[in-house]
Amino acid sequence: MNNILIQGDSKEKLKQLTEGSVDFMATDPPYGYKFMGLDFDKALPDREIWKESFRVLKEGSFICVMAAPRTDVLWRICRDLEEAGFNMSFTNIEYVYHSGFPKASDVKKMMEKRGVDGDKYEGSKLGFQPKPAREIIIVGMKPFKEKSYIDKVLNFEALPENIQRTYPLIQTPKPSKKEKQIGTDKNNHPTVKPIKLMSYLITLFTREGDWVLDPFMGSGTTGMACKLLNRNFIGIDYEEEYFNIAEERLKVSREELIKTLKIKVQGELF
Repeated sequence: MNNILIQGDSKEKLKQLTEGSVDFMATDPPYGYKFMGLDFDKALPDREIWKESFRVLKEGSFICVMAAPRTDVLWRICRDLEEAGFNMSFTNIEYVYHSGFPKASDVKKMMEKRGVDGDKYEGSKLGFQPKPAREIIIVGMKPFKEKSYIDKVLNFEALPENIQRTYPLIQTPKPSKKEKQIGTDKNNHPTVKPIKLMSYLITLFTREGDWVLDPFMGSGTTGMACKLLNRNFIGIDYEEEYFNIAEERLKVSREELIKTLKIKVQGELF
């Protein structure tokens, strides 16, 4: 299988790809809500990236775009994807991971920082971020010119029975330190997704030998899932630091991935 890794701005680099050459896009872009004050997450992706992604995808190809569960974040990303041409009339998938940072402010601590006794507000929070922790996977599709789904059916039967029963809720923990460090000892990317999660999505929407695109590659998790599932991968990332980490991680062989992730049977990903 092939890996094509490109360092630079996706808005420009996507123009290098042939129109209608990609079978599926799975990506985890900035959400635009200043997560942990990090620079990379302070703005939504440039709309031109979604327009170029639309151009390079084949008709009937699906997209999976990660987003925060906040309504404002979802609305903005869905709006931009629809304006790029994608059909957004699909049910979202929810990724549930039962852990993560509390996103609401502690009232007592905030009062104490001002020198005010906040004991009677013990346990009170500002905001509404219910648990279990989850993220939304927005699903869209590049429309067909002809109205036919015959050759573009979800590969639902390829998922294990427990996933079929709970779909569209996908429950899997965040990646362990060991998983993050596969192929490198310095993966400090703040939003690494589990290989298992990306494997679910790639199984749903592609077949062996297909080309999968991630225009916000980060540390390369989508590419690692492609390697496990015998898919070709195109990854683009602007940040040189994360691009280099992804390059290292994707040098790991499929056999080593299977061994590290303790997959009992070759090709059994779940």
